[in-house]
Amino acid sequence: MAFLLLLAELKETFETVPRFFDTYIGKQIFRITKKNRAGAVVCYRKGDAGLKRIIIISFILLGLLAINYNGLIKYNPSYATGDNGDFTPAVREDGIKWQFGYCESEEFITYSKTLVGIVNGLHERGWITNLEGFDVVSSSNNSREIWRWLATTDVSPYIEFVDDAFYNLKAGDNGQDIIDRLNEYNDLDLVVAMGTEAGVVLGDDIHDTDVLVFAASNAVRAGIIDSVEDSGLDHVWAHMDPNRFDCQLNVFYDIVQFKKLGMVYEDSDVARVYSAVSEVENLAAEKGFEIVRYYVDEPLSPEDYQRYYQEVRQAYDKLATQVDAMFVTIASLESEKLPGLFAPFYEHNVPVFSQLGNIEVEHGALMTVSVMDELNVGRFGADTIIKCLKGAQPRELTQEFQSAPKIIFNVCVAERIGFKIPFELIMVTDEVYREIPHSSR
Repeated sequence: MAFLLLLAELKETFETVPRFFDTYIGKQIFRITKKNRAGAVVCYRKGDAGLKRIIIISFILLGLLAINYNGLIKYNPSYATGDNGDFTPAVREDGIKWQFGYCESEEFITYSKTLVGIVNGLHERGWITNLEGFDVVSSSNNSREIWRWLATTDVSPYIEFVDDAFYNLKAGDNGQDIIDRLNEYNDLDLVVAMGTEAGVVLGDDIHDTDVLVFAASNAVRAGIIDSVEDSGLDHVWAHMDPNRFDCQLNVFYDIVQFKKLGMVYEDSDVARVYSAVSEVENLAAEKGFEIVRYYVDEPLSPEDYQRYYQEVRQAYDKLATQVDAMFVTIASLESEKLPGLFAPFYEHNVPVFSQLGNIEVEHGALMTVSVMDELNVGRFGADTIIKCLKGAQPRELTQEFQSAPKIIFNVCVAERIGFKIPFELIMVTDEVYREIPHSSR
């Protein structure tokens, strides 16, 4: 029923609607028969460009379906860890609750959603017993407010979320102060680190408190861990999904076949990692497209946002006339400002692809392949935390968890820029947005 409703919703946007497929593979014939918008029968034979396009997209879909299958069976904690180890809740040997701390690189929706996923995962395992009212605070997407609620509410007889052990590096908390606390007071049993910068600060050998790093774009390239298989330090662990951005970019390229791809990001080592610059450059070398890039420094304070948005607007205005596709990387962009920022791309019919995920498609990007499954990453992280509390060293535990990708489109954007969404993609389209929120530039 959901498929039929989605088909009805999108029928005017999709390029062609297959009426039937008559496929025969032999020495000379490979035929796919379709009807175009005018109702005429179109027959594609081996060697036709139209048939080649259909086959390519079909293989993309098969690949994504295979990844979804693996994500559900091989990597989903509900399958992979259900019978793996003892998850029975318990306090420390001295009878004290386990003391948790938290450090994030900055305020970012992926961090807060992953934190919520971890909390829910601990609740499912019985380590957290009271989440009445949590849904209200978790909807704020504010990690500080979520942590304060956890710290001031009697949520668990086993875990204490220490109120003064919340840190936000961009908000002014000093990384060295956190390290000093871990070494001098040794009052935390485990620290959850969110983001690349937080992982770099805490994933070090100058302390021995267990640190679990989440939502770092690539913890290996950032130097947080040595490899997917081995963190390199007994007390450090980092979630890895090493191929997620390669998957995103390959799908975008195969759908749009762009010749010039635009990017805007900060020209720093950390930003190059979380903006997937290496992945874009590798794909460009393989496919032969040109990267047109502009550098904009991330804002350092609330007062710096005016400068930041002015430079982003200037870069977008230029790129809209220079490229035939735009890759919006993970950055400090506020979602409610995106429709205004994307206006030049609408004007010049440039498709915008979001690295971050569905929130940017909701607010004006054409599409994304979402690889941010905070719910199941949270479950995976919760199981990893419990294993640490049960005596395992973080280094001993599996770091790789591949999220099943989701294809998400904004149909209103597609209509506005005249982009015909290939019908074949409806088979794996998971979510559709039908409007562009109003925004001033």
